[in-house]
Amino acid sequence: MFKKRPTRAEIDLAALRHNYRALQACAGNPVAVMPVIKADAYGHGAIPVAECLAAVGVPGFAVATVTEAQSLQDAGINEDILVLGALYEDDLPAIVAGGIIPVLWDEQSARRLSDFVGERGRIVPVQVKIDTGMGRAGVPATTATDFIATVAKLPGLQLTGLLSHLAIADSDKAWARRYTEKQARIFDRIVNQPPPMSDQEESLTLHLANSAGIVRYDFSGCTMARAGIALYGAYPDSALFTQIELKPVMSVKTGIVLLKNLRPGQSVSYGCTYTAHEEITVALLPIGYADGLSRAFSGRGEFLVRGRKAPVIGRVCMDWTMIEVTDIADVAVGDEVVILGSQGEVSISADDMAAALGTISYEIFCSWSPRVRREYINRAVT
Repeated sequence: MFKKRPTRAEIDLAALRHNYRALQACAGNPVAVMPVIKADAYGHGAIPVAECLAAVGVPGFAVATVTEAQSLQDAGINEDILVLGALYEDDLPAIVAGGIIPVLWDEQSARRLSDFVGERGRIVPVQVKIDTGMGRAGVPATTATDFIATVAKLPGLQLTGLLSHLAIADSDKAWARRYTEKQARIFDRIVNQPPPMSDQEESLTLHLANSAGIVRYDFSGCTMARAGIALYGAYPDSALFTQIELKPVMSVKTGIVLLKNLRPGQSVSYGCTYTAHEEITVALLPIGYADGLSRAFSGRGEFLVRGRKAPVIGRVCMDWTMIEVTDIADVAVGDEVVILGSQGEVSISADDMAAALGTISYEIFCSWSPRVRREYINRAVT
């Protein structure tokens, strides 16, 4: 019997540090790599990840919401935190309190923030996001110069940076490269637009590259880059395997709590979607879709037991999943089962799991619920 529920995610902080250093080396000087730790650091745990990387030395962190930023501050993270998402009225007091840098792209939000901080006699740093081709959040490139000049003149706001977001840097196709290079040209034209947009123009932080952009491109003039998925050991494009060495940071593991035999004609799990045609051995695992294991793995996933792949049979339940282990020698209750990660010479990557579901590694990492406890290994900085 297990001492506690064996379902857990192991987060290797040595691998995290390795990936950050590899990305920083790839970015080169004078570009500083800012870790993106939104969505609880892509499911890896924002606070332990931030503590680990702060010890290495980073220019700050990027998150999606002010609430995420406040959680980091409450945990004692002192680095500046850039909020990439929208700014809401309830967020304004936290911005005034300091340490949180909002990203602006619409005049109404900018003026509302200016009025709020002005009434309190404060000055807060802000950055402006430009839509150079993502077609999502950001001030349109056609009006960006005027908007930047407006923000720079608003009372209480100190413009400290300009950024944009690449739409398809993770593809090496010729048309994708042309598109990315076009985005870079648009960004470069705007940030170098005369006359000077503010008194601090020379010191503005300029950032465009994401994970793929760091590895694949050299954006001259930029002083910062934002690293997301690559930080956690997943490649944004398989063509980048030979250009940077990344190590997986997360492994998800559980264990066998029951072994039972099914006779021919017997079914397992809801809906009786799997019926044995011969006598088989089934292992019961305490992990299910409430833990973040997609129900779509029903009858199609594979996990590792004693260094071999064992197929999922029947439907994945809220709390349980069944695998067939008939041909795995010496299988026993208490055996470790790897859902994501390596066992012996065999591995299941986040990309492998994503391919089985028709999604991306980002979703695999972010899907694990708080019920899957995080265990952090290799905390000591080396």
